[in-house]
Order: sequence, then C-alpha cells, then structure tokens
Amino acid sequence: MAPVWGKPTSTLDWCEENYEVTFHVAEFWNTLSNIFMIVPAFYGLRQARKQGLETRYEIVNFLFLLVGIGSLLFHATLRWGMQLLDEIPMVWGTSYMIYCMHRVLLHPKDKSASVAVFLSLYCVAFTLVYLLFKNPIIHQSMYGALVFVMIYQAVDLLNRQYTREAAVLYGSGFLLYLIGFILWNIDNQFCNGVTSIRTSLPPLLQPFSQLHAWWHILAGYATYLNILYSEHQRLTYLKRPVSISSSWVGLTVKHRRSGQMG
Repeated sequence: MAPVWGKPTSTLDWCEENYEVTFHVAEFWNTLSNIFMIVPAFYGLRQARKQGLETRYEIVNFLFLLVGIGSLLFHATLRWGMQLLDEIPMVWGTSYMIYCMHRVLLHPKDKSASVAVFLSLYCVAFTLVYLLFKNPIIHQSMYGALVFVMIYQAVDLLNRQYTREAAVLYGSGFLLYLIGFILWNIDNQFCNGVTSIRTSLPPLLQPFSQLHAWWHILAGYATYLNILYSEHQRLTYLKRPVSISSSWVGLTVKHRRSGQMG
C-alpha cells in the first residue's frame, strides 16, 4: 500500500523511519508525541480564562496550542505546507511570549506599543523571508534568537522579583527544555547511531529511542511551565494571592480571583 501523503515535500525529514507504523502517518511517534503539547496548551487556555487572567495569557496559550497542532500535522504528512503550520507559529508564539514577559512588571494601563510593533515586524520579516527561501536554517536561527531573549527576560525577572515558587517553575521548565534540546541535537547529528541502537532493542522498547518525540514531550511541557512562570510572576506583581497547585496535567497556577483583570 502506498503512503497516504505521498513523497515528502518538507525541507526536513527526521530520524524516525517514514510510514513504519502505518501508511496513514509519515512519522507515527513524532506525531503522537505532540499530544504532550496540545493537551497542556488547551488546559492552560481554559485555566487562563477560568481564573480571569489578562487576555494575553489566553492568546499565548492559544498560540502554543497552534504549535502543537501544526507540529502534529507536519510530522503526520511531511508536507511543506504543514511544515509551515508548525514553524511559523513557533516564531509568532515565542515572540508573543516575549511580549507577555515584557509586560509582567508593568502597570495594566502602561503601553508597550514599540515592543509590540518591533516583535510584529520581526515575525512578518521571518515569514516573508522563509516563504521566499525555504531554508530551515532561517527558521532555526530566528527562532533560536527569540529563545535566547526569552531566557534573558526570565532570569532578569527572577532577579528583580524572586519567589521560591517562581524559581521552581522556571528552573524546572529550563531543565526540561535543555534536556529536550540536547536530545534534538543527538537525533539530528547522530541519526545513524541512534537508528542502530533502536534496531537492536526489543520492539516494545524501540519507541522510547525516538529522540525527536522526546523533544516534543520535554520542550512542550517546558513551554507550558514557562507560561505558568510568567503568570505567577504577573500575579505576584499585581499582589494577587497566588500559588502552585497540582492538577491532572501536573502543575497549574491558582489565585484567589477577584474579577477579570484589565
């Protein structure tokens, strides 16, 4: 039976063997692992709305959700159009997260027009250049630059407004993201070795050697924790009672709601 999605048209093809599990999904485990991005993002969106957080926290969770859905479609099909649905939201979503972090220590009525305009222009420029040249290095470079900015913001914020709970949230997220990034690089640089080890394992254990899938799981939950970190710091700045609470997705931020914040 021929693969449902035909020959890959994406500029990237990862270390997982294509159509190995089913002819309906190009990279089965890389596709399935996106559930660990989609579910926390959906939960975070509902919680932001339920707890009356500022609207931007609903937006950033929604953009996170789009990344998970786009990544699922990309790995399921390995089509160029679906690759764009993964990579473009990554840049736009990370840019919006930078905007959220920028506003953590600002009064609700303070304006951030210059930051919003700059980040919007950055995203538009990336989108146009990437559509024109279709080189994955463009995405990796421009996304990577945003990640470094976000790390700087988070550490600076922790120095300026330290709480133990915020430190735990950010430290946990940073560690998960770092481990995921290491596994992503191993999968890219040493695919032949990883594949050799995988084929030597019993069939039931082979899926656990899909390192790009682990990247999705670890980076996805790290992103969720980073959003929680921003929410926690924002509520602390606004002097709202806030705490980390356990939930069915692991952790969540809760506060004593006193009406919708502006």
